[in-house]
Amino acid sequence: MKFNKLDKLILIDGYMLLAEFVKEAVKDKDLEVVVFASKRHLAEKIYGQSLKKRLAGSKVVFYESADINNDKKFKQEVTKNSLGIAMGAPWIFSKKTVKFFAKNHLLDYMGVDLPRYRGGAHHTWRILHQNNLGVLNMQVITGSAAEFQKGKIIKREEFNFPAGTIKPLDCYNFMIKKEINFLKDFIKQAKEGQSFELTGLKEEASSFYPFLSTKNSGLINWHWLGREIYLFINAFDDPYPGASTYLNKRRIFLKDCQLLDEREKYHPFTSGIVIRKDKKGIYVAGLDNLLLIKKALNEQGKNITDSIQLGDRLHTPYSKLDEAMTFRAIYDDRGLKNKKKL
Repeated sequence: MKFNKLDKLILIDGYMLLAEFVKEAVKDKDLEVVVFASKRHLAEKIYGQSLKKRLAGSKVVFYESADINNDKKFKQEVTKNSLGIAMGAPWIFSKKTVKFFAKNHLLDYMGVDLPRYRGGAHHTWRILHQNNLGVLNMQVITGSAAEFQKGKIIKREEFNFPAGTIKPLDCYNFMIKKEINFLKDFIKQAKEGQSFELTGLKEEASSFYPFLSTKNSGLINWHWLGREIYLFINAFDDPYPGASTYLNKRRIFLKDCQLLDEREKYHPFTSGIVIRKDKKGIYVAGLDNLLLIKKALNEQGKNITDSIQLGDRLHTPYSKLDEAMTFRAIYDDRGLKNKKKL
């Protein structure tokens, strides 16, 4: 397939990638750039500044949208020569909305292996599964919930995450340059009239993983193996609040975890006990491994690592674990809809 002679780029929601890519997109004087973003993402801070302020500073035209499918301004902005690219939008596009654009001119950029990682919280699930494969996709949006993330792929790039990218933020920071170059190359190719091959997804390799809420889902089970807890803490680390547990009946959030070898064969009864402490942090027994946790925060975000005592036990009540395992996060343009206090 080929694209029409493009004169407008409509970027639809996103976070860090949107903020960075806008700076590159506006350099193309032959391409008008317009952004539609949700209230939730506009309010999110990127390196201390909200996306809204970042966009305002770029002088790009942007709109806050509550429902892209019923947004009159969105329909008005689309022309026959417009290319729309979504980057993590909270909306499922209707077939009617898709038809605002020329055929195959509304696309979804997905920085995850499709169809292996459909759904949400992609990097968290991938870190938990110890999957080191990174994938960049440009996917056709066909519209409707039934067709969500099932469109054909028109551009794909694979790479491996290097050692040390163990937190979601590590992954975002490593990917951002690759993503910017991928998008720039794609738009350049589309404007030059390059022909793209539409490739269907292999449904026999598909998986779906639900969206997550760190504060509602990220509770630590101290009956897991030490390595499993290590992966879990990393998977909910920056830019998220951190995996959590309880200390003296107060909830705390753990970050910056390292997995250490230990000669001691810890019994399950020992798991969660702080057995050592130094300037690096607290050392917590886990089944078959020792965990060095460098940062423990209270519910107000204050670092309380120094106040934790030798012999203290980190523990998560079964009732809290049950609530976390059965919580299904649902998001809209304003954020988490089904908020629940654990």
